Amino acid sequence: MNKYFIYIFTLAFFWLTFSAYQCASTEITSARLYIQQKNYDKAEEVLKKEVTKNPQSEEGWYLTGFVKHEKRDYKGMLEAFQNALKAGKKYEKEINQLLKASWAENFNDGVNYFNSANRVDNPDSTKMLRQKAINAFETAILMQPDSNDTYRNLVFVYLSAGDLDGSIEPSERWVTRVKSLESFQVLTEIYYTKAEQQWNKYLSSKSPEDSIKSIELYQKTEKYANEGLQKYPNDGTLNSFLFNTYISLGKKELALKKAKDAVDQNPNDKFTNYNYGTMLLEAKNYEEAVKYFKKALEVDPNYENAIYNIAACYINWGIQVREKEEESNATNRTYKKYFEEAKVYLEKLAELTPNDYKTWERLGQVYAVLGMKEKAEEAFNKADELRK
Repeated sequence: MNKYFIYIFTLAFFWLTFSAYQCASTEITSARLYIQQKNYDKAEEVLKKEVTKNPQSEEGWYLTGFVKHEKRDYKGMLEAFQNALKAGKKYEKEINQLLKASWAENFNDGVNYFNSANRVDNPDSTKMLRQKAINAFETAILMQPDSNDTYRNLVFVYLSAGDLDGSIEPSERWVTRVKSLESFQVLTEIYYTKAEQQWNKYLSSKSPEDSIKSIELYQKTEKYANEGLQKYPNDGTLNSFLFNTYISLGKKELALKKAKDAVDQNPNDKFTNYNYGTMLLEAKNYEEAVKYFKKALEVDPNYENAIYNIAACYINWGIQVREKEEESNATNRTYKKYFEEAKVYLEKLAELTPNDYKTWERLGQVYAVLGMKEKAEEAFNKADELRK
């Protein structure tokens, strides 16, 4: 029994004790007595007679809701309370308190079911417990429809099972009802992930239907990213999904413009600088991209994504310069200086993420270009160990 319920039950009992001396119908008087005896079946029986005889009975509907709560019939409780409030506002305070208590009960049940699902090894038991968690969170939402935490947990149950399709409907309700930054971020990421999966499916199948479906999913991503940015215009996560979606939809110029606008509005934000740098990297404008990645690193020197991308910039820049120098038979080879720069950032990234085999692999490639054979071998060996 949680603290909300103890508090509310005390209030209800206090009211029942002192209202017993007021004038009431036979059914109401009997219901009070049955409730004090915790004989909820009999209380429900006489209260049904009361509200049938007097549909505007505030007390009859309130007590019906109270009894429904005690019997854990939350939907019945909610319906009874709605009828009580239609009849009048006499019990509004008590009803709101019981709704909060009912929300807490179901929310905690959902958490407990989900934690239990993660502890069991039997797939059928896991599935059953996850469904119970979903049902509990859905019931909690009925009690408190604007609860961000409840929607988050409900969606996370689906995502933890890898059920992207199942997560969409509650995520869309979350956005529609709560409109929190988190709700837009989660829904946008879900649609972007599904779009990427559908596009990869098309690359294998070459089916026009798969291509069309991927475009529709990218358009959904664009829709919710833009809606979120209207309310949270400076959010780096939503901007990142939007820019990547524009690129996937072939809107590269629009992506660049939007990214540049975001930087102009927030020149000291690491995400906007990173996003614009990424757009420039995609456009193979390495010199400009480096400037914005460096700006992001001024804000956060350990920003791993920016470190990785600035290294990628220098590597691609170096390859570009090497190709030009080879074509012109230039005697002065300057391309290695770009790999030297890449080495500095990759070594830092290896310190921050020592267990990422991709970093060591890329570092080994850079060492090899620079003629550092022993270092290259060590990096490649480290990458192989981590890959196992």
